[in-house]
Parts: sequence; C-alpha cells; structure tokens
Amino acid sequence: MDAENRPGDAGGADGDLAGAEAEGRPKPGLFARVLEIWRNPAYRFVLLFLVYLAIAASIYPPFTEYFPDVVYNMMTITADIECLILGMFADKVSCTGNLVSFKGFPVRIIVECTGIYEVLIFSAAVLAFPTRWSKRLVGLMMGWPLLYLFNVVRIIVLILVGKYWSSIFDFMHIYFWQATLILMITSVWLLWIFKVVRDDEADTALRS
Repeated sequence: MDAENRPGDAGGADGDLAGAEAEGRPKPGLFARVLEIWRNPAYRFVLLFLVYLAIAASIYPPFTEYFPDVVYNMMTITADIECLILGMFADKVSCTGNLVSFKGFPVRIIVECTGIYEVLIFSAAVLAFPTRWSKRLVGLMMGWPLLYLFNVVRIIVLILVGKYWSSIFDFMHIYFWQATLILMITSVWLLWIFKVVRDDEADTALRS
C-alpha cells in the first residue's frame, strides 16, 4: 500500500481544491459546492426533511382555519375511540363532543391529541429518505395507523394517571410522553427502513 501523499490524492475535497490551485484551475463555485452537498445522501436527507417540515408547517395553520369541521371531527373521533376502549373495562365513562370523562375525571381532546403532529414529522422523514416512491407509500400507510394507535394508548394512560395518580399527571403529560413520542416516531421510521426498504433491496439483490 502506497503511504505517500501525492498531490491531489489525500484529503478528499480539500485535496481536489489543492490540486486545482496547483494546476491553475479555478475553485469550485457556490453552485458546484451545493451540488456536491446534494449528491451526498445524508446531507440530501436532512435538507429534504427540513423542506418537507417547512411545507407542512406552512400548510397546517391555513388548513385548520379553512377546515375547522375536519379538525373538530378528528378530535371527536379520537374522543369516541377513547370512550369506547375505556368503557370496555370500566363504568362511568362518558363522551360529549371532544370531552372525555372517566369516573369524574374530565379530559378535553384537542388537536395535539389526534397525533397529527407526529404524523407530519414521520411523513417528512419518510418522504425525505432516498428510496423508491412505492416504498415511501408503504411507509406512510404503515406508519400512520401505528402512530395513531400509539397516540390512543398514550391518552388512555394519561387519563388513568390523571384519575389515580394525579400528582404525576403533569410530568407524564409534559415530559415523559413527549419524549416517548419522539422515540415512537423514530422507532416506526427505523422499522420501515429495515423491514421494507432494506429487506426489499436484499431480496432484489438475491434474485438478480
């Protein structure tokens, strides 16, 4: 193995720049540098992820303003599901609109309780990942129900904590479940990558 550093060999992009200077070639311009970053899959994922998040953040406020009935229905449907599940195991469970009452402990389901934010973040991560669009579609169809189911379980646990362990309700609501939601989004995203994206690519390589 040749350990000597020949001009322009070592240092990757820095070596190329040094070689360009030595040969009198101009340095790469801004467009060339941006193109080099774009060709890197990791950098491209981060950039696209941020772009998709920005698009979602810009669309969401006017959506809630112009379609309030849709947003309210999302909250009431979530509340109905919570009442249905809790009613299977306990009495004195009622639901009025987006208000759930469990043995006298009331919880109002707001838009943040519908899992919409988690779905938007997950969708941005899936769409930004470098794979075929068919696999992205599978990821969305797989991830949305899982995230919603987890969100339903989260609210049920919070209701039980609020009723029986009210002293730790704020901690569970503000800190514990927020961190758990991030973990859940990441877990579902990684599950899609390893079980759908990677496995399919491995099967294709074996058949070829």
